[in-house]
Amino acid sequence: MLQLNKINLIGLLAAITIIALLIISITVPWWSLVVGDNLVEAKVSPVNTYFNFVGDSFTIPLIWALNIASIISMTAGGITMLIYSIKPEEAYSKRLLDFAYKKPLYSVVFFLVGLFATTFLVKSLFGFQVPLLGSITSVMPVDMTQGATVSILMTAGFIWPFWIAIAAAALSIVAKFYHKKITVSPETTSKQTTQ
Repeated sequence: MLQLNKINLIGLLAAITIIALLIISITVPWWSLVVGDNLVEAKVSPVNTYFNFVGDSFTIPLIWALNIASIISMTAGGITMLIYSIKPEEAYSKRLLDFAYKKPLYSVVFFLVGLFATTFLVKSLFGFQVPLLGSITSVMPVDMTQGATVSILMTAGFIWPFWIAIAAAALSIVAKFYHKKITVSPETTSKQTTQ
């Protein structure tokens, strides 16, 4: 029988947040970049990436494959965290938690590393700045514009699912620490109170 006092409620909340984040992220990106008046548009999350260049959308196969891998990883993490949260005192639960709590953290970290690396590469290879947050007017290198001076407004920002991803990662880490409190055996507790 399921006992409510034996459930890791923080882990359960983390599992629900991970699964909700996965569902939301399929349609709503974590980060968006708009160049000019929708000349170039990029809407990016670990599970769905959308690129639009002058009205034509396109997919990069490597990024699509990474999106599929991220969907599988986050789904496995959310379901595993859910199973762990309901039965945190089982012999296998520690291994489930060790597997699950890292998934949202890895998603956020790899997503941010990918964004920083991409903006750095664009600046290094093409010579213009791409913002991670906010708006800037970037001047295109003269050799790319055949001697003309061209400046383009770029607007970028993190969208609300990114903040849910951070919350999911934080809840998962807290669930890991809370596991120690739940799994303290009655013998250990009684020994500590008698000393």
